[in-house]
Amino acid sequence: MLEIANLRKYFSSGLLWKQSVKAVDGVSFHIERGETLGLVGESGCGKTTVGRLLLRLIEPTEGKIFFDDIDVLQLKKKELRKLRPRMQMIFQDPDASLNPRMKIGDSIAEPLKLQGHLDSDGIKDKVLDLIETVGLNPEHRNRYPYQLSGGQNQRVVLARVLALNPDFIVADEPTSSLDVSIQAQILNLMQDLKREMHLTILFISHDLEVVRHMSDRIAVMYRGKIVEIGTANDIFENPRHPYTKTLLSSSSDD
Repeated sequence: MLEIANLRKYFSSGLLWKQSVKAVDGVSFHIERGETLGLVGESGCGKTTVGRLLLRLIEPTEGKIFFDDIDVLQLKKKELRKLRPRMQMIFQDPDASLNPRMKIGDSIAEPLKLQGHLDSDGIKDKVLDLIETVGLNPEHRNRYPYQLSGGQNQRVVLARVLALNPDFIVADEPTSSLDVSIQAQILNLMQDLKREMHLTILFISHDLEVVRHMSDRIAVMYRGKIVEIGTANDIFENPRHPYTKTLLSSSSDD
């Protein structure tokens, strides 16, 4: 489904912007349809930048991104707008992803209205269906984000994403801001939705155990490069790169 080749993103920095920070430096990988690829590494290694690049939320310095054989980087704005519903992102902080002045039901309805495929009755029915799908109660639709917990708001974010019937989701640390007791509920929900909706996911996290639970394969990122990629079992049981070994060792010491 997704093929990435020699992806690079350099940012200018320093005095007069003459220095270059290699946030992503020659990354290549593929994700099969229906697969979850975990992307792990320490903070600042370039994981989130990769996710944003795949959806063209930022433009790469160099590289290729193919989505269902579509050359994403060659798409004009209008063509990219048509593709966007199929490629969605879940961000780390659910509260920052929701309009605090908008009721939950209206927030979930917003992407449906923008698509313009349903009339008002159809939108109401779809919103209720999505609310049920993500494990919320119908009465939640009349509440505001500040009246819900972080875990409930992340369910709302999931409902907004699912409203567009995506094929591919970038999940960027989707549970790291939540209480530990709530994290497992959201992760299990995502696993259920993946199976039911045949989703393909890039799951970004610094938490190795979470990535192991969620992923079919895992890519290890270090200083802008992917240094190792393999099945979850291979990475945990037979790591090859020194950084992967260090990462696993530091995780087991926590």
